[in-house]
Amino acid sequence: MAEAAFAVEQTARTEHGRCRPELAVALVSPGSFGTSRADWLATLGDPDLAAWLSEFTPTHLYLGSEFCEHLLLTAPKLKKAIEQAREMDCRVALLTPIASPQVIRNLAKLLPCLPDGSEVIVNDWGVGYFVKQHFAKLGPVGGRLLCRMMKDPRLPAGASTAFSFDPRRSAAMFKRLGMGRMEMDVPIFADEGTFASLPMPTSVHVPFSCVAKGRMCKVGSTGIHGPERFAVGRACKKECLKVSAELQRPAGVGQQTYQLGNTMLSRHSKEMFEIVKAAVAQGFISRIIVPGEAL
Repeated sequence: MAEAAFAVEQTARTEHGRCRPELAVALVSPGSFGTSRADWLATLGDPDLAAWLSEFTPTHLYLGSEFCEHLLLTAPKLKKAIEQAREMDCRVALLTPIASPQVIRNLAKLLPCLPDGSEVIVNDWGVGYFVKQHFAKLGPVGGRLLCRMMKDPRLPAGASTAFSFDPRRSAAMFKRLGMGRMEMDVPIFADEGTFASLPMPTSVHVPFSCVAKGRMCKVGSTGIHGPERFAVGRACKKECLKVSAELQRPAGVGQQTYQLGNTMLSRHSKEMFEIVKAAVAQGFISRIIVPGEAL
């Protein structure tokens, strides 16, 4: 089923015969967004990245969040976003977080809303099994939280060989769950060979990598006093949709680092961006995923 779900991908070819990469725009709160150079600059704040992205037309809308169960869309919002995707001639993918019993119950209501062949971005093995068992007409994708590697920007360059990504460790489980595609962040020590030998079609997130995530929302807890401050399970007011924090250390870090809700993100360096561009040009990366909303 997974192979059939992905068979319609990558039909637009360049003058060199390679597939033109797809562009997925990720939206926590679905709504309108622009794709001109000026729009990407306003959203992502990088002139070079904005110029590059403006050459592509979005092919997919990613909906929700892979980081927090509180950011799963409601069924009415998901249906509205699906209509938006149809109007844009885009396919739909639902981002799913690490599972809890409530997440599974919510997905049981959300997944029937998706058109056949839609992708479900899986970041929990239990969610992958749930999709395979109950929603065979959807295409599960191995999310970036399953494609694990050390991405702490404080690591010295000498640690590069110890923290590269090895997809062989997950390949058997991906196959068992019918995943025909995987997603990954850019390794902090990426080089020309990083994307050259991946085992399946690969989507890569730019310009931010997920360094680490937990269940406690630091930004949402700063205004709370008492035992609920910095505690797991407090009432969520979705503060991450309005506020992010740039993190700094006295010694300095080469990459900009941000706290967004329960997740720490780092921004790619110029060198990492150039490696991604080269891998896309060579056909090693078949889909680029970018946020459609500013941090």
